[in-house]
Amino acid sequence: MLGLVLVTHAPLGDAIRQCVQHVMGSAPEGFSVVDVRSDEDIDQTVLRIQDAARNVHAGTGVVFLTDLFGATPSNAAVRAGVESLNLPTVLVSGCNLPMVLRALGFRDLPINEVAERLVMGGRNGIVSTGATAPQRQTFNPAKSDDSARNHHQQ
Repeated sequence: MLGLVLVTHAPLGDAIRQCVQHVMGSAPEGFSVVDVRSDEDIDQTVLRIQDAARNVHAGTGVVFLTDLFGATPSNAAVRAGVESLNLPTVLVSGCNLPMVLRALGFRDLPINEVAERLVMGGRNGIVSTGATAPQRQTFNPAKSDDSARNHHQQ
């Protein structure tokens, strides 16, 4: 099973962990969070990420999820995993709750397949419904011949 390390700007990772626990009912095994504080030394951050990766590694590799590509958490995860650990790793950036939940559900797949599914899951988790007022279809101030009158119809 793949290990999963969430590396984010503090306190986002802990908040996502709490959401995961709420949705799943408990903290899943093989899942760790490293919240990066703004005043933390980057070398300390790298060491904390490496420790987290070693703790969740169960033999098949570690997936790092970061919040913002190119930012300190992402750069530290690259240094910690890709450059320093001697185990299969992949980093997926731009994490959101749907992506994390998907990652927890696909940890039995090969690491390269998981990365692709996480990107798809993250994208599919973003949905725009538009800002709409509560539906009150009995009230419509538009004139009866106005096309705005039927704005709610598909």
